[in-house]
Amino acid sequence: MLKFLAFTCFLILPTLVSARWIEDIVEIENPAVGRVRFSHFQHLEAVGNDCVLCHNRVFHIDTGKNLPVDMTDMEQGKSCGACHNGSKAFSVSDDCASCHPTRDISFKVEEGDALFSHEIHTDMYSCGDCHPDLFIADSSSRRISMAQMAEGASCGACHDGDTAFSVEDKCESCHGMQSF
Repeated sequence: MLKFLAFTCFLILPTLVSARWIEDIVEIENPAVGRVRFSHFQHLEAVGNDCVLCHNRVFHIDTGKNLPVDMTDMEQGKSCGACHNGSKAFSVSDDCASCHPTRDISFKVEEGDALFSHEIHTDMYSCGDCHPDLFIADSSSRRISMAQMAEGASCGACHDGDTAFSVEDKCESCHGMQSF
């Protein structure tokens, strides 16, 4: 029994020691789609605590040596797509919110704060319908006026009166009416 305990400790000790210096959540900034949250611990559990399956084969530990990739690259097996291909793990083409957390967005504007609900929109559309062509998920994105939206920019691409209610109608659907 003592030999078994010693052997078990021998097997577990490297994992416990290495896990102490690994930062679990790593946030990766992506200018096109916003922040990506990566969990080392979740992935280590999935691959049996085998760090070298990813480092330095897929991802270099020195992040400056990692080449930039986009979703098309990943769909072709690069970066996260090396495993997230639909057979080893869920595909990078599946649920975007698994890696790119969504939230409601509030815009401070004169007409009354406007609220964009990801939940409402992702029930009807996929993320790729809007990102990154219509919207770059970046807090520094330039603001679009209501006149520009009425001409089809930004929200007006769908809120045109045909696909969805017009940006010129139902103001209260997006704007808090306390400012009017």
